[in-house]
Amino acid sequence: MTLAVAPQGDGADKTGQERFAEFLRIYTSLNTRLAYATDLGIPLDWVPGYTPPDPERRRGRSRRAAPTGLEWLPWCLRNGFTSFAEVRVEHVERWLDELARAGYSDATRGRMLSAVSAFYRKYLLREGLAEHNPAALVDRKTQHLNRADGTPSATARWSFEACRALLLAAYLLAERRRDGRRDRAMVEVLIGTGVRAEELVGTNLTDYRRPTQGDIGILRVHGKGAKDREVALAPPVADAVEAYVAERRAPAVPAVRGQVGLAPAEPLFVTSTGRRVHVSHVQALLRRLCATFAPAPDAPPPRARWLRELLGTEQAAVIAGHLGPLRDTIHPHSARHSYATHAIERGVPARQVQQDLGHAALSTTEGYLHDEDNIRNSGAHELAPALHRGWLPAGGTAGT
Repeated sequence: MTLAVAPQGDGADKTGQERFAEFLRIYTSLNTRLAYATDLGIPLDWVPGYTPPDPERRRGRSRRAAPTGLEWLPWCLRNGFTSFAEVRVEHVERWLDELARAGYSDATRGRMLSAVSAFYRKYLLREGLAEHNPAALVDRKTQHLNRADGTPSATARWSFEACRALLLAAYLLAERRRDGRRDRAMVEVLIGTGVRAEELVGTNLTDYRRPTQGDIGILRVHGKGAKDREVALAPPVADAVEAYVAERRAPAVPAVRGQVGLAPAEPLFVTSTGRRVHVSHVQALLRRLCATFAPAPDAPPPRARWLRELLGTEQAAVIAGHLGPLRDTIHPHSARHSYATHAIERGVPARQVQQDLGHAALSTTEGYLHDEDNIRNSGAHELAPALHRGWLPAGGTAGT
């Protein structure tokens, strides 16, 4: 693959790989770098910090979508652009139209457009490689890439009872499963703070502190755009984290000949081999909790006697009632929507929730809210009975 960026002035000797690597280094998270590289069509081998998986140790197929050739970089190369500075808004719109005809969803096209816009805004414009950002000039509404103002987010929200059920499920398994304490701590932090899954697994051991026993804990998380923030861990959440830290396995980091300087930061949440927990584990953990207490009809009975006895309790039946509907669709991002909604319903100011979630704009937080009060207080509850009074029985069926 050749370069679609024509360097100008200083740094003209830089290769395409070096320039794309410079852009991706803006993001501290490897997962974020991989996401941008995937949407832009940058070869993964060019991503700083990326190590190709060992094919002999891989289990199953890759979760990352295979390139289609319609990503931004391949599309520009195929259409004869020698410089991103040549691209105009009409070219971007033509690219979006091709994505739509290829079956890409509006949400995916919107995300890919945002990646292109970030590439221009955060790198090309600053490096003098382009004079304007054509992606910013696209009418997203015409392209059906924006929800109308006031439209609730499509992300499912967990009910307050479902959140309680997830916490209780993790608690009941904490002392009986390997890594049970770690998994409980992760669920507690996820639901108790609304952090992103990437932020959760990206925390380091030194990011957690608790001034005094029994008091709140404090966790520094590394958010989008290299923006750090501190979130409060209520005493039950901090207790769960400390119970895990007490048995946490130290990561096995081999010494490197000639290595100088500070040692790499130790991740807070580690696997049984001492490596940082991957973001995919968070969703797998939530699905496993649901499947344990609300197994599919064709699932075999558990082998462990203690688990069969646990699932036979009334407490487990209540958990199953709330987690059953979530078993096949549960996603960790729902924790952020749930945190925002339940916090607002309990009187927490919207500005505080915005800070908790690390949103740059209050409008982003407001888009997370699923305000069921609007449904419960709707005028339809008064109007419909008045319209039907006298001829429709209370049972809801007109008499004959």
